[in-house]
Amino acid sequence: MDFILLAVIIVLLIGARPFIRKYNEHYIAREQTLSINGFFVLIVFMRHFQQYISFSEFDFIYMSFNNWLSQLIVVPFLFYSGYGIMTSVERKGDDYVTSLMTKRFPRLFLHFAMAVALFLITDLCMNKQYTIDKILLSFIGWESIGNSNWYIFDTLILYILTFISFKLCKKDHNAALVAMFVLTAGYISFMSVFKPGYWYNTCIMFPVGMIYAKVGERFFNVMKKSWIIYLVLFASSIILVMYCAAERFFFLYYEFFVIAFMMVVLLLTMKLKIGNPILKFLGKYVFEIYILQRIPMLILKEAAMDKYVYIGVCFAITLAASIVFRFLTDKTDRLFDRQKAVKSVDMSGDSSTP
Repeated sequence: MDFILLAVIIVLLIGARPFIRKYNEHYIAREQTLSINGFFVLIVFMRHFQQYISFSEFDFIYMSFNNWLSQLIVVPFLFYSGYGIMTSVERKGDDYVTSLMTKRFPRLFLHFAMAVALFLITDLCMNKQYTIDKILLSFIGWESIGNSNWYIFDTLILYILTFISFKLCKKDHNAALVAMFVLTAGYISFMSVFKPGYWYNTCIMFPVGMIYAKVGERFFNVMKKSWIIYLVLFASSIILVMYCAAERFFFLYYEFFVIAFMMVVLLLTMKLKIGNPILKFLGKYVFEIYILQRIPMLILKEAAMDKYVYIGVCFAITLAASIVFRFLTDKTDRLFDRQKAVKSVDMSGDSSTP
């Protein structure tokens, strides 16, 4: 895995462009965030793949890296998602808030359910059996039948909490953000009773991303005013990450740990543009790669093949399956939109009928 990690880091650095005297004005634009997410979905792939192999002496560096990184690998996904949703709310208003529950939520839920159905078929072919309760709960993400689940479950809940917050507070976005933090804290407290820490200890990054959408431009302008301010904050963020990493077994420290880590990522991308066609492609298929990668890992686990051949074949199958799965979900999305449009016309006709 050490060699795979080296290859992933090389991919990250391909096309990277440092800004010496100036700043990367597009550090949080879509192309940049796609590339960052593309890198981290590779790390997620490695994290999941390690569960299906035995380690050797060539895995020590990766094991140390992976243990330290912990749940930080999903922090950018949650932060950028919250940021993107908040910028859309600011730009489109209440119509976008409504669309969270009429478009984004049902689409994500349907895509996830389709993926779980694929896992169920895989399990049946491999003679794996689960109780009816476990299968049904796996379709909402509460349980798993071999698939990754907790991140999608959290995302669906965060969509609901966002909808509630902004509908309650109407046009007062500041109050809505306060409500979002309160509801997220309540969700974290609830989940801490029923699930292990990785289910909820990074959820805070979603509303943090929403906050950054409100203050990010002013923050960036402050950074551009002085190299000293930038360097002091960058160094302080790294120190905070290292300190909280040592104390992260305490929940509050862990929250500072993930926030400080994202601050390091933001400050780093202000001075270093990350991006190449490989990372952008991976960034566009984050959901598909995340949700489908375990299928080839499960099927090929018992095959007699070299570890590096195993990961290469799994990765190739995952990419191919992701493209096909996106094609299918695009079809279902268009069908869903057409049916919704027809239903809207019918309801409009009914309402005008005496």
